[in-house]
Amino acid sequence: MKKTLLSALIIATLSLQGCSSLTSLVAKEDSEKTAEEFYSSATTAFKAGMWDTAIKEYEKLKSFYPYGDYTEQSYTELAYAYYRYSEPESAIRELDEFMRLFPKHPNIDYALYLKALAADSVNKSWLDKFITDPANRDTKSALRAFQYYNELIKRFPNSRYTVEATKRLIVLKNQMARHELLVAQFYFDKQAYLAAANRATYVLENYPQSVVTLDSLALLEQAYQKLEMPDIAQDVQKVIALNQTRLQPTLEAAKQKQLENQQKGWWEKTTDFFDGFAR
Repeated sequence: MKKTLLSALIIATLSLQGCSSLTSLVAKEDSEKTAEEFYSSATTAFKAGMWDTAIKEYEKLKSFYPYGDYTEQSYTELAYAYYRYSEPESAIRELDEFMRLFPKHPNIDYALYLKALAADSVNKSWLDKFITDPANRDTKSALRAFQYYNELIKRFPNSRYTVEATKRLIVLKNQMARHELLVAQFYFDKQAYLAAANRATYVLENYPQSVVTLDSLALLEQAYQKLEMPDIAQDVQKVIALNQTRLQPTLEAAKQKQLENQQKGWWEKTTDFFDGFAR
């Protein structure tokens, strides 16, 4: 008797709800979805960190509805999803298109910052926190990121992202300076002393007051000694003496911080790694 009543109630409920309830159980075709529905499914995946799903839904929104408020909003969100999905070039492409289509948009500063972050991530590795040094890699992407951060600072000096962009400029400047010094040292070790001197000079001219300024001067002096140009080597030594007191405290502090990071215990480094994910 109870089963009969339960069955009757289910049938009655379905009858009252009509065909619309049954239709809602069947997923809509993409061609039948509204812009709002695409955007809703995309942002749901976005908030859940399902970057691949979010990317697909944002791309469908742009394909079916190339114009409109939802599409306009989707550009920066899609770019961020690409950035988090480790596709920085796709993120940069979306941001370039966004800035071209909406040059007066109030979030242009954010677009520039995200573009710089994406370029900054091209040559990064999660191992950089442990054993690798990005200065050993090609500086092309670092230079591009440097230019993007610089553009943000110049165009939007009061932006909420300018402080972080300024910090990244300092990091990238030191990274590129270290790279050039490594190249100079390579030439020196190969006994190409003129090339080493030229490269060390390049560091001093293009990255003044970097963490490797004194090291670059020292290598420059050694190169001129090897080239049997004692007068110039002595001039470099005078420059070192003049700058030793002024630069040494700042450079030593920067080097000490780098050394402390390298000497961290395995467990501390591991927890730092997961802290990065948590942030």
